[in-house]
Amino acid sequence: MSGNQSTKGGANSSDPLNAVRRRVAKNLVGFSADFPEELDPLSMLGGRLKSAEFPVPELVLFLLRTVMGWKWRGHGEKVRWSVYGSVNGEPVVFELRKFGFTILQAGQAKVPTQRIVGQLKAALKEVEALLEPYAEAQVEIGNVSIVNRFGEFDGRYRFFREKAQKSYAKAVKPPRRKKLKKAEDGELNLGIADVLNHTFRANSEGFFYSTAMVDAYFSALEHRLVLLRAFNGTPLPPGSLTQLLAASWDAKLKTVLNVVGDRQAELLLGKMRRIKERIRNPFAHGGVENDKGSIFFHLPNVGAIPANFTRFGDSVRFSFIPIEADDHTECCATFDELDQLLCVGDLTGPHRLLDAGIDPSFDANSLAEYAKAIAGDDDELERFIRARSHEWERHVNMDY
Repeated sequence: MSGNQSTKGGANSSDPLNAVRRRVAKNLVGFSADFPEELDPLSMLGGRLKSAEFPVPELVLFLLRTVMGWKWRGHGEKVRWSVYGSVNGEPVVFELRKFGFTILQAGQAKVPTQRIVGQLKAALKEVEALLEPYAEAQVEIGNVSIVNRFGEFDGRYRFFREKAQKSYAKAVKPPRRKKLKKAEDGELNLGIADVLNHTFRANSEGFFYSTAMVDAYFSALEHRLVLLRAFNGTPLPPGSLTQLLAASWDAKLKTVLNVVGDRQAELLLGKMRRIKERIRNPFAHGGVENDKGSIFFHLPNVGAIPANFTRFGDSVRFSFIPIEADDHTECCATFDELDQLLCVGDLTGPHRLLDAGIDPSFDANSLAEYAKAIAGDDDELERFIRARSHEWERHVNMDY
């Protein structure tokens, strides 16, 4: 089996993995690093497991190679890695292939695959307990990456935006005549009730879609700002990434956009806050309005009075249809203005990296690479994007 590499797991008591290795061995009774050199893995049989069985197959590699010291091989044709050993004396190979995690066994194997799966899962619990403090430390110092899902978030926002626009446009058109009831003389009547019902239904649909649009936009915005913060290349002090992720949307915005003294940006930020307070928050938090507009106190001999008094006139609940066509149009115009602001000037380069779908890393070296890429000319930035895109495609397709 040429090209194999080995990571030996000795019994040295000073080995930090020694304690977890002993615990793991209790879960892997019958497992051994022995694998017959003369056996060709291509002659072994196996099938792809359901992804839910091992949602993070890389942990199996860490368990068997790093903790237990099994032989392994790196990249192959449509294979990212392979680990070789045996269970109850029967050869077994674990592989991460393009189409999923696979367990290979020799023909006429007597050890059930589900037994192997069960033992591995039990052992992985020990591995996760070992790695948890390390993972937290890596997050704290920013040695992490975040998957760029902006296209998905933005697509959801635009889906609801288009649906809302079509519904509001439908509301101002007369109902389709084929949906109207025939009168006694067989003629189609278009009465006031038909028009009102049609208008109400269409506006209600627009309202439902528009609230979903607003919520989707703010989700997309927060994700976008985290990505832009990485791609602007500015160094991150230890602990600041977790603070960034936990920050409010407007705090995130200020990390990439200087609004102080910029009249246009300050006005835009005010519009965004109004949309957030008036529309997004009440519908995202069970109807609760921050200024007590959703609460009514009872004034003796008068009736129920909103706790925000005349400010209730600005409440999303002041109108029978909470979000009308004009409200929707105003939201869209505000979002478009902010979108434009986030892809020009100093954010031109970071936006291009974001739009290219690159997954950002937040360690110091990666941030320095982003800073260098956006500081160059358009050709240099394009070369950087092409190189990263090619690397990603090669890794995903396992074209090694």
